Amino acid sequence: MIDVPVIDVARWDLERLVGRMLEDEEVKKYLPMLKCEIEELSDTIISYEATHDRPDLFSAEGLARALKGLLEIEVGIRKYRVGEDRVKLYATGPSYRPYIVGAIVKGLDLDDESIKQLMNLQEKLHITYCRNRRKASIGLYDLDKITPPFRYIHVDPDSVRFTPLEETREMSLREILEKTEKGRLYAHLIKNYKTYPLLVDSNDVVLSMPPIINSEDTKVTEDTRRVFIDVTGIDLDSIIDILNIITTSTAERGKEAVINLVEVQYGETTVVVPKLDLSKMVFDSSILENLIGIKLEADEIISLLRKMRFDADISGDKINVWIPPYRVDILHPVDVAEDIAMAYGYENIGYEVLPPTGAGKISPIERFSKKIRDLMIGLQFQEVANYMMNNPKTLVEAMRLENVKVVEVENPKMEKYTALRNWLLPELLEVLSYNKHLGYPLRIFEIGDVAIVDEREDVSVRIERHLCAVVQSEDTTLTDIMVYAKALFESFGLKYEVVEVTHPSFIEGRSGKLIVHREEIGLIGEVHPEVITAFGLEAPVAAMEVNLNSFLRMLLG
Repeated sequence: MIDVPVIDVARWDLERLVGRMLEDEEVKKYLPMLKCEIEELSDTIISYEATHDRPDLFSAEGLARALKGLLEIEVGIRKYRVGEDRVKLYATGPSYRPYIVGAIVKGLDLDDESIKQLMNLQEKLHITYCRNRRKASIGLYDLDKITPPFRYIHVDPDSVRFTPLEETREMSLREILEKTEKGRLYAHLIKNYKTYPLLVDSNDVVLSMPPIINSEDTKVTEDTRRVFIDVTGIDLDSIIDILNIITTSTAERGKEAVINLVEVQYGETTVVVPKLDLSKMVFDSSILENLIGIKLEADEIISLLRKMRFDADISGDKINVWIPPYRVDILHPVDVAEDIAMAYGYENIGYEVLPPTGAGKISPIERFSKKIRDLMIGLQFQEVANYMMNNPKTLVEAMRLENVKVVEVENPKMEKYTALRNWLLPELLEVLSYNKHLGYPLRIFEIGDVAIVDEREDVSVRIERHLCAVVQSEDTTLTDIMVYAKALFESFGLKYEVVEVTHPSFIEGRSGKLIVHREEIGLIGEVHPEVITAFGLEAPVAAMEVNLNSFLRMLLG
């Protein structure tokens, strides 16, 4: 689990960026309007929790920019000066971390506190958006100490030496992973590859070893007036978003700051970054009334949007909303509506007790599931309930399946739970394995949802309600489960047939498809001995699994 970012800012520094003193009441009023929860408020420090969806507020620079809007010191989109000069960056990094983007910011006025804030922003982004540097990593360098164009390459870990940040001697890339704190902390990201990433300038001066550590020779100090920023990672769109955030925040540290673009060369393809163009979203004001219960005129909406550092204009009966590049959280008109509501003030909305819009009732599939449950209990089966999540080893490999896709979790925290189950039988076999001490016969069933990968669906996944029943004894055969299948279908007056099928999880010649009205709605058979062994079972098992959604549809005609 990623912790909620807690940001500490020096009060005098925040006030310097805002342009005036801040009263305690103003801080208490406006930070919650930015979804920031105040942890500490004193004469010297303001500490607050920022939500993950607002990485632009992970430092004093972004917070000050937002507060200036709410305080109406500076409303509308913050406009950044963009210089005409461009720098080249040649990207030939390793295939496992192929992408890099960069930017230059000139005209900075840095001191110890501003450097501290920029470094803290970098680390907060590393922990959250960058997924502890696995997805992306950020570097800031003193541009006066390096010479463009830059090159992102990958090299043998013993072929290059440089002095890592906060160290006093040169080390090889391999040594850095072993002997520096950051190296040991993030070594797992690259140590198993033959070559390591490296960022160098035109004179082969090392800037950094992404995603591990920067060079001591290029570090940013209070004398730095121009910085080069890079972001490397595994997804180009994500690192562009991160670059936009870090670049615009850095530019807040200079009254005459200028951002220079970087041309990143990927073979024949050139990507120009950062992407500072405004994005446009068409907003229908009726969303406010439908979602929040307030009705505002277009002029009022535009005024509130400008306080939240957007620009907007009227277009017919809609509003064009212009979104700054650092607001990576704005994905849908609902997000815009949320900002309008915050600027309006939730305390000003009031409340109204709404009558119920309709009587609640049990859905047809739940009602049908209850009937099936009662029937199975009447047939002397015991119900079990398993988790929706399991893992491909249990769902696929142990079942002797190949080329079967399951819905997997991107960043699982537990090895046991890495995927959504695509059928119930594997988990019932697990239950049998946990209960070998109970003796035979065992009859258990489960009714539950499964997730089927289906590219035809909008989200490429189809959820189905299944019934699975298993019988286990020392002499169980297909006949034992067929008896219960017959009872199941005849109880609802459905005619069915079993058509022999070859299925890797079942014994050849002892398994079949359950067919109703010429449509397959389930499987039945004796579980294959190799599956029995994989689950550590000591007696044969017969099973059936039925799609209850299809079953119900057959009943309803």
